[in-house]
Amino acid sequence: MKKLVLAVAAIGLAIPAAPAFADNHEEPVLAELDWYRINLMKWKPGKGERAHEIIEMFQKVDEALGQSGVIDFHMATGEWDSIVALPMRQGIAAMGWSENPEGKKWEAEFIRQAGGEDKAKAIWEEFDSLIARQQRHIGHIDRD
Repeated sequence: MKKLVLAVAAIGLAIPAAPAFADNHEEPVLAELDWYRINLMKWKPGKGERAHEIIEMFQKVDEALGQSGVIDFHMATGEWDSIVALPMRQGIAAMGWSENPEGKKWEAEFIRQAGGEDKAKAIWEEFDSLIARQQRHIGHIDRD
């Protein structure tokens, strides 16, 4: 009986799950997805209002560059105060850049709007100081 079970198992492994009888030469198609960087943030007590003022500064940079699509949720329940979804305009491929050229354009515009590199750095440092804790994730929306 063991030999029969082993023989059936061996035959099962040798037969492909979906036989390739026809080669239709169709190229695989990438899924139609919109990718986002998702930041979940818990603000230090009393710091949420200032954090959202700075997020609005960041959104003005997007507007100046003709970009939109940032979603800023002000949470009413749960452990997070804010959830911000930032579109990955180059899709998941954006994660492969050693230095993303779109990020460089954004940084240059932010420095311009802030009034210089030192002021821009100070705003970033202030923003970081408002965060008690955060998580960062990557997610997508299907475009069906």
